[in-house]
Amino acid sequence: MLWKSDYEIGIPIIDTQHKQLFRFNDELTNAVKTGLKSSAIDTLLTQIGQYVARHFAMEEKYMEEVNYPKMAEQLQAHTAFIACFNEIQAEFNAQGLTPALVNRIRKELSEWINDHITGIDQLFGNYYRDHCQK
Repeated sequence: MLWKSDYEIGIPIIDTQHKQLFRFNDELTNAVKTGLKSSAIDTLLTQIGQYVARHFAMEEKYMEEVNYPKMAEQLQAHTAFIACFNEIQAEFNAQGLTPALVNRIRKELSEWINDHITGIDQLFGNYYRDHCQK
């Protein structure tokens, strides 16, 4: 999956962080092509967990800054994403590396990019830019 300027929300630090999700997706795709290793998936899941903590905190800070009226919707989406990846991590810890797990990670990353970044994050970006230009 390639980054496109259409994905930008107009807040440089957030856009840079969003690009990291594309790198995670690429790493997973490359791992599938070259032969999956449990250690690679474990590292990827750890990196996603660290990313999510930093990214969501940053994004939520910007939302608070402008008193974003749809912040509750964003927080709900963030909480659901964290819960999903906690489940994936627990599944990995319990069952190890399975094709189903890899497919689930790919699905969740793709859906987050396609639905969240191009959906409600775009709305936030528009609101933020409009609010900051006044």
